[in-house]
Amino acid sequence: MDATKLRLFAAVAGIVCGFGGMFALSVAGILALASVIGLTAACFTVAAILVAIAALMLYIFLLPYRKSSEEIDDLEESTANALADLPFDTLKSLVQKYPVSVTAGAMLLGYTLVRDPKTATRHAQRLLLGLL
Repeated sequence: MDATKLRLFAAVAGIVCGFGGMFALSVAGILALASVIGLTAACFTVAAILVAIAALMLYIFLLPYRKSSEEIDDLEESTANALADLPFDTLKSLVQKYPVSVTAGAMLLGYTLVRDPKTATRHAQRLLLGLL
């Protein structure tokens, strides 16, 4: 198995264990309260506590009091920052891994540009139009 499948398996196992733990905790709470207030009332009490915890977590983590325009601006800014750094990080890692190959590729590109600039410009335009 490769690392991705192992991580997915670990995530699924964690989710199943989490749900199992919450189920066991709920049953234990219901059984503890059932002797004091009755089984039906204990079920509703534990359900109300879990719903209150879920609502609190939704309020804390989803931040409903923030304007959507602020969230969109934050998302756009973080996406732009991540995409702006991506090509430079990729080039930097390529240069570090394969310095001779990158140097040879740069020399070939420079020679092509100097030898026939019109053809190189036409190829670059075709490449950019193909990307769009």
